[in-house]
Amino acid sequence: MENLKISLLSDSHDNIENLKKVVDISNDRNCSHIFHLGDIVAPISAEILKNFNGEVIAVFGNCDGDKIELKRVFNLIGGEINKPPYKFRLFNRSFILMHEPFLLREVILSGEPDFIFFGHTHECDFRREGKTVIINPGETAGIKNKPTFYIMDIFKDDFEEINL
Repeated sequence: MENLKISLLSDSHDNIENLKKVVDISNDRNCSHIFHLGDIVAPISAEILKNFNGEVIAVFGNCDGDKIELKRVFNLIGGEINKPPYKFRLFNRSFILMHEPFLLREVILSGEPDFIFFGHTHECDFRREGKTVIINPGETAGIKNKPTFYIMDIFKDDFEEINL
């Protein structure tokens, strides 16, 4: 597998300019996936993700408005948006995407996933517990804190916080 970079973002809250920056940087860095951890908010913001050259996987957040329309936009752009927590496997690794970190401690203690990604708090969090990597990429919107997201290579064990 030649390209295993994933962009990880959350809480873009209709900040279209920052969302465009994430897409541009992700394309420039040859990321294969974007994972959005909720609070895109409006479908018009989700349309920005169509400019990404890879696959987009997202979960709903607590501030996402018209979930039916968001789902429709994701279908149009060839991405997917799911109810959290969303569990799946990719590149033979297990992932859990969630917005609010409900039952986070229990999921970590289960030792099941390789990666747990969450948002909601608008604060960056990067840690390892056992084999599990836990990341909150902060907020892309820049409402409460500086706007950030992560780019990671899951096989090279490389995780980079990017300031917008």
